[in-house]
Amino acid sequence: MGGIGVVTNPRASRNLGHPEMVGHLRRLVGGEGEVVEAESPEDLAAAAGSFRRGGVDLVAVNGGDGTSHRMLDALVGAYGRDPLPTVALLRGGAMNIVASAHGIRGAPLRLLARLLAHRRQGRPLRTVERDLLRVEADGGPALHGFLLGTGCVVAFLEAYAAGAPSRLRAAALLLRAAGSALSGGPFARALSRREPMRILADGEEWPKPAYLAVLAGTVPETGLGFRPLARCDEQPGFFHAVGITARARRVALSLPAIRLGRPWHRRVAMDAVARRLLIEPEAALRFTVDGDLYLAERSLRIGVGPPVRMAIAFDRDPRSGV
Repeated sequence: MGGIGVVTNPRASRNLGHPEMVGHLRRLVGGEGEVVEAESPEDLAAAAGSFRRGGVDLVAVNGGDGTSHRMLDALVGAYGRDPLPTVALLRGGAMNIVASAHGIRGAPLRLLARLLAHRRQGRPLRTVERDLLRVEADGGPALHGFLLGTGCVVAFLEAYAAGAPSRLRAAALLLRAAGSALSGGPFARALSRREPMRILADGEEWPKPAYLAVLAGTVPETGLGFRPLARCDEQPGFFHAVGITARARRVALSLPAIRLGRPWHRRVAMDAVARRLLIEPEAALRFTVDGDLYLAERSLRIGVGPPVRMAIAFDRDPRSGV
């Protein structure tokens, strides 16, 4: 068995009122692994290189979706064509959608304690293998993550970031947006600016209306239990892509079906299980990868990156046998 590497984002811990987090993590890990504070891309690249040299087989990320996305970028850069270590998400950030999509619940220190207990007892971790998205904007460096979104997804994230982050706030914001969409209110109009773009899924061109949003992902959930990307697991090496073409009111009426992961109706969205998605916007396009915001001016290419094993169900007591 190799070692465990823990990377923690000090800014995320401070923002959540836990400036002492790194000390607690180091006391838990003791001599069983390495705990690294990393925030910048350079810090994360150095941590990934250190983990590879040290033979680390499990990387635990104490941060939110943005931290885990940037850590995955760093791991892909450090490991190249070699298999990536298993990754465990400790839910140490303001947004933990990817962790929730893998069934992970609980506080960072408890989650790390359970991981360590599994290892000390010699119990194998339950894992699921996920392909990463590989995202290139305007031919720039590749980004790696699990979820991509444009349009109203970006607008919703920006509205969410304007206040104190919490699951309750996200739910309240979604209810407000849905109510505004049903009544034709100003909040929904602010969130639902449509963006003209050309989209090809594995070379097949989609119709050319203005899109309310484009989503792509290798996990089914996008937060609050909604499953718009339910087909992501149909084929290894593929992802689920969705282009929402309906008006905001029709999307609001479709929310129960989206939450259940039911198939998209063609009056609401185009969708495909694809290896490649090419987006050519008519104007600069803002997009998010796992909660971090980026800009594409000419093209956005989404493909499949390397697979990574994600630890799951370690929030339960390993002595229970579950």
